[in-house]
Amino acid sequence: MNSVLEVGMLEIEVKGLSQDAYEKIAAMILSGELKGGAVLNDRRLSDSLGISRTPVREAMGRLEGEGYLVRSGRTTIVSKIDLQDILQIISARILIEGETARLAAEKIDEMCLQAMREAVEALLRNEDASSDEHWSADDLVHLGIAEAAGNIYLAQIVANLRKRTRIFGMKRIPSRFEPGIREHLAIIDALHRRDAHAASRLMSEHIASARDGIINSFVG
Repeated sequence: MNSVLEVGMLEIEVKGLSQDAYEKIAAMILSGELKGGAVLNDRRLSDSLGISRTPVREAMGRLEGEGYLVRSGRTTIVSKIDLQDILQIISARILIEGETARLAAEKIDEMCLQAMREAVEALLRNEDASSDEHWSADDLVHLGIAEAAGNIYLAQIVANLRKRTRIFGMKRIPSRFEPGIREHLAIIDALHRRDAHAASRLMSEHIASARDGIINSFVG
C-alpha cells in the first residue's frame, strides 16, 4: 500500500514540475527571451530552470504540440514568427471575439465591468506600466468578456489564440499603448449600455487595429 501511495505522490510531483517547466519556458518564448530559430537543449534548460530533465522534456513536448516549438530530426527549435500565420490568427480573433462581445453584452455583470474599467484606467495613469501589467489588464478585458459570453468553447479558443499573438507586447508595438486602452474603455462602455452591436463592432475594430500595428512592426 505504501509503495502505491509513493508512486502516486511521485506522479503528482512530476506533473507539478512539468507544469512549472511549461509555464517558465512558455514565458521565455512569449517575452522574446527565447527567439524564433533558437535551438533548445533539454539538459541546458533543466540546469537553467533548476528542474529535472523529465518534466522539462514533457513541457517541451507540450509546447511542440501547441506549435511554439518544432522538431527537426533530434533538434528542437523555437518556432519562428510567420506574418501570414499571425494574420490568420488575428482574422479568427476578429470574428470570434466580435461574437463573444455581442453575447457578453447581454450577460456580463457590473462588478466584472467595474474591475475591467479600474484595471484599464490604472494603465492610463501609469506611463511606466510594465509589459506584465499591460497583459494582466488586457487578459482581464478579453478573457473576461469571453467568459461572460457563456460559451466555454469560445472562451477556450479565445485564450489559445491570444497566446499565439502575445509575443507582440508593448515593447514591439508601443504605438498601440494608449489607443488600445481607449479602445478597451469604449468596449466596456458599450457593454455597460448593453449595446451588443456596438460592443461587437468595437471589439472587432480594436483587434483589427492591433493587426495593423503588427503589420507595421514587420514592415518597419
